[in-house]
Amino acid sequence: MRKFFKILISVVITLYFSATMFYCFVAGTPDGGKGAVIYMMSAAGLSILFPAFTCGCIHYILYLRKKMDERRK
Repeated sequence: MRKFFKILISVVITLYFSATMFYCFVAGTPDGGKGAVIYMMSAAGLSILFPAFTCGCIHYILYLRKKMDERRK
C-alpha cells in the first residue's frame, strides 16, 4: 500500500508540474497557422518529458540508495 501511495504522489506531482509548464509555454503561442499547432505539440511534449524525467531520476536514486544499504548489511 505504501508503494502505491509513493507512485500516486509521484504521478500527481508530475502531472501538476506538466500542467504548469504547459500553461507557461502556451501563454506565448503564436497566432494561428501551422506554427501554432507545432508550437503547442512541442510544448506538450516538453512539459510532460521534463517533470517525468526528473521524477524518474529521483526514484532511481532512491532505488540505488536502498540497494547500497542492503549490500552494507
